[in-house]
Amino acid sequence: MKKVLTTIALSLSALIATSAMAAPHHDARFNHPSHAPAHWNSNDKHPSKQHWNNDKRYNSYKVNPSRDWRVGQPLPRQYDSSRYKVDYREAKHLKKPSRNQAWYKVNGDYVLVNTKTDKILRIS
Repeated sequence: MKKVLTTIALSLSALIATSAMAAPHHDARFNHPSHAPAHWNSNDKHPSKQHWNNDKRYNSYKVNPSRDWRVGQPLPRQYDSSRYKVDYREAKHLKKPSRNQAWYKVNGDYVLVNTKTDKILRIS
């Protein structure tokens, strides 16, 4: 009798476990309509893409020194590297830097910086 009850209990538990594994998994990320609803404009973005673009980790904002920075402000540390430093002869319109000055190129703009104080002297 004990063997029969054990066998029945194991069979029922196996049946319950397999039915739980076969249940569909509902994830909101995969509930995309096959076509755009009628109230969407052709210029509107799909909601999933709006979420993707609004996520700060994937923000494509680029610094524009001529608009975002002012003369007298310190150069942010992330741009104070040899990667951004340029020789004044690379661009025809740059003047020769004086002692303790260097040109940096950030997103197409040239920034003249005092290397001792890290202050922005000129933006071209």
